[in-house]
Amino acid sequence: MVERYRDVLIIYESDTVYAIACDSIGAIGNKEGDILKVDEEIVGRTVTKVAVSELLCIGAWPIIISDTLSNEMNPTGIKIIDGIRKELNDNEIYDVALTGSTEENFPSTMTGVGVTAIGKAEKEALKVRKAKAGMEVGLFGYPRVGQEVLCCHDILSLKDYVKIFRCGEIVEAIPVGSKGIKHELNVLKLSSGLEFLKEYKSDLDDTKSGGPSTCCIVVYKEGDRRKIENFLDKPFVRLGRLIDGR
Repeated sequence: MVERYRDVLIIYESDTVYAIACDSIGAIGNKEGDILKVDEEIVGRTVTKVAVSELLCIGAWPIIISDTLSNEMNPTGIKIIDGIRKELNDNEIYDVALTGSTEENFPSTMTGVGVTAIGKAEKEALKVRKAKAGMEVGLFGYPRVGQEVLCCHDILSLKDYVKIFRCGEIVEAIPVGSKGIKHELNVLKLSSGLEFLKEYKSDLDDTKSGGPSTCCIVVYKEGDRRKIENFLDKPFVRLGRLIDGR
C-alpha cells in the first residue's frame, strides 16, 4: 500500500516501510542568473538537509539519495554533489547510496537542483499518527529564509533532526516549510483528527516561510515537557496543546 502522509510518500511492505521525500532549489548558487549568491556546496547541503529531515521526522532512516541537477557536472555538479556527501557524512549518516543526473546538452545560467531521498523503517517505529489529545506542541528554532539562513545561529541542523529521530519522547515531528508554522499546525490537525489550542504569543510570525527546514514542530506528552525544552541547543517555544474537538 502507498500512502501520502504530509509531504512524504510511505510504502508499506508487511512490517517494513519505505518513505520517499524530495526537495528542490532554484536561483540559489553562483551562476549569472542566480538571485541569492552562495557557494554550490551550500546548495547541495541545504537541499539534502530538507529532504532527509522529512524522512527523519516520520521515523525513517535514509538509504538512497537521487540528485537531479539542471546544470553541468563540471564544475557546478561536482561542488553540489560534494555538498550532498558532506552533509550526510558530517551528520553521521553513512552508507547512503547516491545516484543522479546532470544537464550536459545545453549551457545553464541559473542553478537548479532536485533531490529525492528514500528511507527505511520498521512499521512500529514510524512517528505517524501518534499524536493524542492532551499532548503538547512545541517549536524548535525560528523560521528563517533567504539571507537569514546564512547568518542566523538558531536554525536547526541536520544533526538536530537526527536527534529528533532518535528521541522516544517526541511522538511526531513536522519540519516547517515554505507555508509557515500555521499551515503545518493545520496539517497536524488534519492528520490527528484533533483540534489545536493555541497558546503562543502573537509576536511569533506563524505565516513566515521556514526556508530549508530551519525550525521544527514537535508533539510530546505533557509530562516530558522539561526534557523536551532542554533537548536541543536551539530556542524552544511551547505552541499549545491538542484537544478533542468533539
